[in-house]
Amino acid sequence: MPRPSLLRRAALALTLALPLLSGLSAPPPAQAMDLFGDEFRTVDDVLAYNRGHGVRFLDRQGRFIGSIGETYGDTLTLEKLPKHLIQALIAKEDRRYLEHDGIDFQGLARALAVAVTSGRFSQGGSTLTQQTMKLIFLNRYNRWSRKAYELYSASDFEEQLGKKNVLYLYLNRAYFGFGAYGVDAAARVFFGKPAGKLSLKESAMLVGALPAPSRLNPFADLEKAEAKAALVLDAMADAGFITERTAEQTKRQRPMLAAANKAAVLSTGHFRETAKARFDRFAADRYGGDLPGPTFTARTTLDRDLQAAALRSVETTLKRHAKSLGDAEVALVALDGDGAILAMIGGRDAAARRDHFNRALQARRQPGSAFKLFVFLAALERGLTPDSRVDGSRMEFTDGRAIRNFDNRYPSSVTLADAFTHSTNTASARLTRGHAEEIAAAARRLGVESPLEPDLGLALGVSEVSLLEITQAYAVVANGGSKVSGHLFQRIGDPAGRTIYSYTPPKADRVIDPQAAATLKAMLGEVMRDGTGRTARLPEALAKRGAGGKTGTTNDYRDAWFIGFADGVAGRGLTVGVWVGNDGNTPMKGVTGGSVPAEIWRRFMVEAARVKG
Repeated sequence: MPRPSLLRRAALALTLALPLLSGLSAPPPAQAMDLFGDEFRTVDDVLAYNRGHGVRFLDRQGRFIGSIGETYGDTLTLEKLPKHLIQALIAKEDRRYLEHDGIDFQGLARALAVAVTSGRFSQGGSTLTQQTMKLIFLNRYNRWSRKAYELYSASDFEEQLGKKNVLYLYLNRAYFGFGAYGVDAAARVFFGKPAGKLSLKESAMLVGALPAPSRLNPFADLEKAEAKAALVLDAMADAGFITERTAEQTKRQRPMLAAANKAAVLSTGHFRETAKARFDRFAADRYGGDLPGPTFTARTTLDRDLQAAALRSVETTLKRHAKSLGDAEVALVALDGDGAILAMIGGRDAAARRDHFNRALQARRQPGSAFKLFVFLAALERGLTPDSRVDGSRMEFTDGRAIRNFDNRYPSSVTLADAFTHSTNTASARLTRGHAEEIAAAARRLGVESPLEPDLGLALGVSEVSLLEITQAYAVVANGGSKVSGHLFQRIGDPAGRTIYSYTPPKADRVIDPQAAATLKAMLGEVMRDGTGRTARLPEALAKRGAGGKTGTTNDYRDAWFIGFADGVAGRGLTVGVWVGNDGNTPMKGVTGGSVPAEIWRRFMVEAARVKG
């Protein structure tokens, strides 16, 4: 092994060569070399430098459901962290950390020797000091430029900071996977505890993930995380921090992961992305481009238990009907009577890892007979009653196309209630003729903002709407007639913990007469008991509280909907909308609103009652 002085000369020569190889002539970033001047007065100024922003999302009860961007936990000094965590980091990442002056020339020579003999860089050589510089100052530079800058200034960096502060910076800035930046955020996400209470096994698992945190964290791959933790424990034993017996005993321990955190993150992807987009608009209005950092906390309206129930209901039902559904997509949204979004599924990829399109909000599809809510509301508002008679005989559009009833029955006279219960299209069309503007106005009153063509097509639901829009409208009926506006934040806190937004319920805006709402609720109940929504019929114990809903199916089975309410479930009751269809608007194999969507709806309501009462 060459003497350190020779190693140092070789490293300095490499330092001079690398910028030339990478086409650079500029010196290293000044901030990485000149600390504690005007810009960096304390180590915490260094910690805050170049740190991104993020939002940590909590459910309505304050439970973690995921994050977007750089989200950090508490900033902790080394004295507040377990000794074995620091030892694990040193043993695995930089065994000679307490001996070198920022650059480990022995480690660098070893890495270079391996690279020369193997033809590739398979070993590290970067000290914790260099890694800390990369995290804070050099993460935007290419590999060779960064290495040159690290070698040029690592010793000065460490001399000015001290080894203790380098460890402090590293542990509070490193990324550990699943959106967790800093060891405290990681401890809370993966183990549901602050970093100060991490066990030896948990510490080894977090340190083991550092080389590739997105792949090696315990939520991503527990088997690999266990294997990496074992290597860390062996390194600790080899370094004399723990005994070999302790290492072997610790390897056999099973970590107590915060599995509910993982499940929440994997089920709420579309909700979080929607919430983040709305947060960004709010923050832009409030702060412009100068956000304080790093981590905002948003307490949302989502209920983690109901979200899990929604995902189970969707996945179980889709699996049961896999043959007829193929790759058909799905969306679900659950609201309380005030419009708080308690659960939301935006597609099969609930984590939104690859598919970021939220079909509960962004998709505009034909609602079919689910739009009849507005047709029959308008009829009630102009004086008809459930017993009024309507002509259900054969009928055509003005262009000569026949209006068809799904059951192929065309009664010459049918009550308003029966026409709604059995979704008689010809009766609905006659109720629409001459009243399309009234129907469109009723839909807008109840919260439908998508463009509506005020013509006979409204009777069959040909104007496209979003699932959230139409579910809001059904929630108006369910709550007795007051306007509902879907919302997803309870409060937002800034990085200092100050509340910068708090939801205030708007003044009650009655948009339906209470009697009309009660009549519609009763008619929706009949649909579930005796009509097209029988698949959604709830167990008697739930049904007697009050429940109802409506199916929707479009031509060639391109869209299938079920939207309905259940009083008293999860508190004051829920209104839930479900849509199933292909993104390309191609036909499904006989899937109607009364089949898969109604089954998902029923399964979810039963689950919701089980977990929430």
